[in-house]
Amino acid sequence: MAVAKFVLKRVATVVIVVVGVTGLTWLAINALRPDLRAGDDRIIFVAGADYLQNAFLHFEFGPPRGNGREVADVVRQGLPADLSVLIGGIVLGLALGIAGGAYCAARPRTFATRALESAAALFMIAPVYVVALMLLLLFGSGLGMVGWLAHVPTAYVPFAESPLRWAGSLAAPWLVLGLPLAGVSLRMMRASMAEVLDEDYLRTAMAKGLSTRTVVRRHAVPSAVAPVFALTTVTMPIVVTNLVLIEQVFSIPGMFTGLRRGIAAGDFDLLFALTAVAAAFVAVAGVLADFALAWLDPRVRAQG
Repeated sequence: MAVAKFVLKRVATVVIVVVGVTGLTWLAINALRPDLRAGDDRIIFVAGADYLQNAFLHFEFGPPRGNGREVADVVRQGLPADLSVLIGGIVLGLALGIAGGAYCAARPRTFATRALESAAALFMIAPVYVVALMLLLLFGSGLGMVGWLAHVPTAYVPFAESPLRWAGSLAAPWLVLGLPLAGVSLRMMRASMAEVLDEDYLRTAMAKGLSTRTVVRRHAVPSAVAPVFALTTVTMPIVVTNLVLIEQVFSIPGMFTGLRRGIAAGDFDLLFALTAVAAAFVAVAGVLADFALAWLDPRVRAQG
């Protein structure tokens, strides 16, 4: 019963956030641009409620575009590529950050630790589009100056066409999207591990004859990783923003490839739909982080 209540509360939070963000965006744009509602004499709040009903109950975000495609079709066709890049980048970034932070905490003041910390600081401040362009110019297929050293595909391959080539075409986007998250996670993991390693139960485990590697892997890492998941929730808006930039650089056919054209052409129906999807990405990531925290820390389940 408690678990079901915990899940329902988080799911309700996602719904409230996504619908609320989309509704506020719609109201703000239509209040600033009354001409968008030319011929509609209804109160703006009534019109907004009708828009939200069509969008979230009937998945109708607007009429067909100039190319004959409806906004809902743009979302359906681009969503798989967006999710592929986003999920892969987050998983890779968390894995690199947690492993690197654990290593730095277990072996402080070594050359490798200082190199990892410097790399983390660099990738935290380096713009993702610069890193992506450098990667393509150095290793891109048909573009790279040192393409013989490594081969980075420059064309997206759908999963249905070839799972292996799909993974190869997304390896570079996953890496570029995950590196800033890895840098943030490494620093948080290192700080959390430094506190956990001073706990009495870990000292007792090592005093009983367990190796340092075993103690770190089996006891310290699970205890220290919870703040990393919490931090991931905070950084999700930045991750989604980086996703938009990476799609442009690597020509990935996701939903956000039309964002620039939508802004230039004033295609507000498309912008509202992309706002709803971006809000859903952030909200769902927060819920998944809550589930991970509840799984790792029983106190979170009790408080939930």
